[in-house]
Amino acid sequence: MKRLVFFTTLAVVAFLPIFPLVMAAEGKKMGGEEKTITGQVVDPACYIAMNLKGEAHKQCAEACAKAGQAFGILDEKNGVLYQVIEGAPTTDPNQLLWDHVEQNVTVKGTVFEKNGMHAIVPTEVKPAGS
Repeated sequence: MKRLVFFTTLAVVAFLPIFPLVMAAEGKKMGGEEKTITGQVVDPACYIAMNLKGEAHKQCAEACAKAGQAFGILDEKNGVLYQVIEGAPTTDPNQLLWDHVEQNVTVKGTVFEKNGMHAIVPTEVKPAGS
């Protein structure tokens, strides 16, 4: 009996470090829809709170992102703001967007909606119209 408890405990302890990674992968399989969105890369904090966006706001958006703010994509068709989120633990959600701050882009990725919030895990980003 002690042996069974020992090996069960050992198995649980060995699995714990990879559990979040498995759950993250499962979450991607369970939800989300592959979509292409065209819109502007914005700093969501400044856009929501002060309606700031565009070339005049580029330096501020970059500074906020360097401080940890994830970018957003403001959909040009319907005005929906998609929060850019990471596709895997400890990855930078802004990685594909740094060259396009406050510019119009076409983004392919996995889109999620939950309780009125919209998010996207970008897999491909290119300038709009290219």
